[in-house]
Amino acid sequence: MLRIVSRAPSLLPASGLLALALLGCVQRPPLVVETSAGDIVRLESWTATLASSDALGGTATLTPLTYRETLATITVSGAAPRSVHGWYVQLGQCGRNLGILSGPHLYTPLVADEQGYARSTVTLPFTVPTTGNFYVSVRQGDEYHSAVVACGNLTRDPLDGGPMIAEVRAP
Repeated sequence: MLRIVSRAPSLLPASGLLALALLGCVQRPPLVVETSAGDIVRLESWTATLASSDALGGTATLTPLTYRETLATITVSGAAPRSVHGWYVQLGQCGRNLGILSGPHLYTPLVADEQGYARSTVTLPFTVPTTGNFYVSVRQGDEYHSAVVACGNLTRDPLDGGPMIAEVRAP
């Protein structure tokens, strides 16, 4: 004989709400990498404020997505309507080009709208840097060899109150 037991309907919504409340409290742990020296370093975002000799300006960020991917985002304003601009994350500092990170083919050109606003986001196939000098350049055209019309040095964003080096191994 099969017996069906029904639970009180008021318990199911209450347990579902409790589960949702607990899931809302769970925070994703910070991404960390181990350096060649054995230090565990938290991956941080990098930000640049773009400056130019004319009205073109904006911001660029590098944000860790995973241990192997970095999200690069750029937003500009003051561009000529419907203009197209190449942009690149580069080694070095503004005025001291040491090369493009991951090659120019990965970067989707900026295409300005009628108000001169443009935004582009790309996923780069490397871990966000933990040290070094990097900058973002915006080009006059969509070619790498076009003149630089805006530039900004990337700086690491301060951590949210946590230490940069989470653990140091004894030699």
